[in-house]
Amino acid sequence: MSQLGCICGERMTKTSCPSPCSLDIFYKEEIDRAIYEDPSITLHSFLSGWDERNDCAKKYMDRPEPVDYWCCPACKRVYEVQYIPGGRWLRIYKKANDPVAESFEGWTRIYVLPDVETDAATEKDWEIHLSDYLLQHDSIRYYLSPDEKIVHAVDKTTKKVHFSYELEDSWSPSAEE
Repeated sequence: MSQLGCICGERMTKTSCPSPCSLDIFYKEEIDRAIYEDPSITLHSFLSGWDERNDCAKKYMDRPEPVDYWCCPACKRVYEVQYIPGGRWLRIYKKANDPVAESFEGWTRIYVLPDVETDAATEKDWEIHLSDYLLQHDSIRYYLSPDEKIVHAVDKTTKKVHFSYELEDSWSPSAEE
């Protein structure tokens, strides 16, 4: 049973499935590589870290250390957390309803996949391909600033920023050495 306390006082858990507190966040390059290596990769195989063609586990997230993402249902903060027993948060992003900037040129595209939405998609079609899921959930696109301090949610059609997330706090394991 996983749980995490939010700064706002809300207790988040991942005991229910799907969990409103659970997110998967991938850089565009991670998604592109997975689809390039297996164009027919299913959403559930991708999210569960499974390479069906080779019948083995596969790591799709390419990060310096394993991470997990949480979203507080009360205040909408997003936490990047070490994905290890007893891990702690690394970064906290706070939602800003008014865009903190209008530009996102040169930013990195990221994919935000809420557990509730991916669960509904796989319940509807267990074999849905990752690429098809992404096409069906592409009206809002997310961009991460080069310094990774701001995230914009951008309307695909109008190119307007709907809302932003700002880095509120961060911690590095090397800070305690």
